[in-house]
Formats: sequence, structure tokens, C-alpha cells
Amino acid sequence: MDGPDVILRLSGVRKSYGAAAAVEGVDLAVLRGEFFTLLGPSGSGKTTTLRLIAGFERPDAGTIALDGADVARIPPFDRNINTVFQDYALFPHMTVAENVAYGLKAKGVRGAELRGRVEEALATVRMQDFGQRRPGQLSGGQRQRTGLARAIVNRPGLLLLDEPLGALDLKLRREMQFELKRIQEQVGITFLYVTHDQEEALSMSSRIAVFNRGRIEQVDAPRGLYDRPATAFVAGFVGTSTLLRRGGRRLVLRPEKIRLAPVRDGAALAGLHVETGRIEDNVFLGLFTRTLVRLDDGTLLDAVRPNDAAASPQGFGRGDTVRVGWDAAAAWALDGDG
Repeated sequence: MDGPDVILRLSGVRKSYGAAAAVEGVDLAVLRGEFFTLLGPSGSGKTTTLRLIAGFERPDAGTIALDGADVARIPPFDRNINTVFQDYALFPHMTVAENVAYGLKAKGVRGAELRGRVEEALATVRMQDFGQRRPGQLSGGQRQRTGLARAIVNRPGLLLLDEPLGALDLKLRREMQFELKRIQEQVGITFLYVTHDQEEALSMSSRIAVFNRGRIEQVDAPRGLYDRPATAFVAGFVGTSTLLRRGGRRLVLRPEKIRLAPVRDGAALAGLHVETGRIEDNVFLGLFTRTLVRLDDGTLLDAVRPNDAAASPQGFGRGDTVRVGWDAAAAWALDGDG
């Protein structure tokens, strides 16, 4: 992937702390205007990669090219990059408008241009009515918006976001996922987002890089990662899945692809691959019920059923023997097994 559409390229990037390798040979290309996410568990290397791109750390090896120029040895303030942190790092003694204006003032912007750009940034994040408040008078979501306005007002080529929704409660975090995507599309800045939350990554991203132990396991669009995981790690980390071994192949089966039927109902699963098992547990989760089934070969299978009387057969209790069916095409083979 080359050309003017690539705003950021990492080639062979490595970073170690003593004997521990945090990032091991990362290659990555981010396209201009993308909402690109680095996804992975704690300690997988995603945040270290972000810090290397921002300039807070220097790589031991490899290149970091921004708009075609290697910036690996350039200090953070000389890169056309801004960063939004999880704690937002707002100045408590300044108003919202003063916080947003701070970076522009440091660059020498004054007068009508300064006021206009601050007003525009606040309007973009829907904070135009809160310019005279101080951070202590804001909710968590409003502080997050203020931090974002302070970053986008500088019009960087690349905006880095280090788990900025991590401090918010679940409901507000979900609301802000839609807001972040709206803002990114409105301003057109390339977002590089770091999270361990798969829902955040799937709901907002153009593409996602899944990190594990300092390496990238797979880069793909959200649907591609979910439907066609390249490795067992990706299959287990992105969404819920069951790993099966059938016919010498390793298969990934997503829970919504599985249908359950009583043993006595021979027609309910016609045309599907069918096995039998015993229900180990049912967990009510609001919109659906999660059912764990121990198949006859010992595999623990994870299925979900919508909580709709028309869609959910009754009588599936713990210990019941059931028939389990799925379309053969719904089972994705790992490692090129077929």
C-alpha cells in the first residue's frame, strides 16, 4: 500500500525496555482520512506504538514516516500530530475556551483568527455554550469533548487518541462512540485510536489492527476481522467464538450462527450440520440469552438466542440434551485450512 493516500507508515518498528520487547517489527500503513484503530489487550504493544508515533518514545529500529518523511528522530512538537489522552490533561485554572485556544496561542495565532477557530472547534464538538466554564464544572463527557476540541483546533494531519473514553461510564461511552465518528467525518482529520474495547473498535473504525505480544496479528475492516479472523487469537479477542476441530481443520464458529433444537425435533435443523450436546448454563443478557453447550466430543460451544418468544424455543434448561446445528459455510477455517 503506497502513494499519496498513505499518511502514516511504520516499517520494521521495534521497541524494547531492557530485556522485554514491547513492539516487535511492526509494519503498518494508515490512509489519509481513516478512522484507524489499534486494538489489543493490556501489554500487547498498542500504546507503545502510539507513543512512538507521537514522539514520546524513540524506536530502537525501523522508520516512522508521516506524509512520506521519517519522523522517528523528530521531537513531538515538530510533528504535525496532536494527542488526546484518557485524562484529557486540561488546565483546571483556564476556561474551556482558554484550554482550546492554548495551542494556537503557543503558535502565535491571535485576534479574530484565534476567536474564530476556537468557536469553530467548540461548535464541532457541541460545546459552544460552555466556553466560559472551567474543567471542574464539566461532566466527564464534556471534558472529553473539550480535550478533543483542543486537539482538532490545531488542524493536525494526524490525531492520536489514547483510550479517551476509558474514564466514562458505559452509557456515555457508547454515546461518545457515535460522536467521535461524527466528528472525525466532519473535520476529515485522520484518527489513530487506541483501545482494548472491541465494541469501540468495531463501531467506529474504518480499519483495525489487532495487536498481540508486540506484533500485529491482522489488519482489516471490522466486518473482515469478525467474519474472517486470520488467527485463533483474533477469533477469540474480536467478538465471542467457539474453536472447533473437524475433519483436520480448525474452525471458528460465531454464537449467532448456531441454532438449537430439542432432540425430538428432527426437522428444525434440516440442511444444517448437526451435532448433539448437553446444556451447561443459560445466562440472561437482556436482548438475548447466552447458552453454553457441551458437545459430545467435549467442546464447549457458545450460542446466543434472542429473547423473543417467537424465536426462542422453550424448555432449554441446564442439563437438557439438545441438537446443535449450523450452516457449514458459517464455520470459518483458520490458517488456510479450507
